[in-house]
Amino acid sequence: MPAMDSMSYKIAIVYHSAGGNTKALAEAIASLLPGAGLYQLHEFDLGTLPDYDALIVGTYTWGNGELPAKSAALYKELEQLPIAHLKTGVFGTGETNYNHFCGAVDHFRDMLFAKSQLAVTLKIEQMYQESDLPRLQKFASLFQN
Repeated sequence: MPAMDSMSYKIAIVYHSAGGNTKALAEAIASLLPGAGLYQLHEFDLGTLPDYDALIVGTYTWGNGELPAKSAALYKELEQLPIAHLKTGVFGTGETNYNHFCGAVDHFRDMLFAKSQLAVTLKIEQMYQESDLPRLQKFASLFQN
């Protein structure tokens, strides 16, 4: 992988949010990575992935650890694409009262570990809080030079 030069290192943050928690988390991570592209899932063109050095995926978890339908579609598409060149990360929101807390993050983690250069995962209980900021900063630092 080329050296991480802030002028040439391209990061896409692609997320799916229903209630706003994952969107807020995506925006917080993007604020720590100036220059990163922030895209709602339906806005991102997967055909542009070869132009990126890093992909960060954000999703909430549905039911008892499942991927929401739109996130599942992204998962299936990424699984078929040549993404070995990408440094990746995945973050998500969920509720710890479910047996599979942030299970959607685990699904993406396993696939991205096998298909790309997975760097980090992050699970947040519902809406991120100020107390979560050190974890967000550590997550983002893995995508900085």
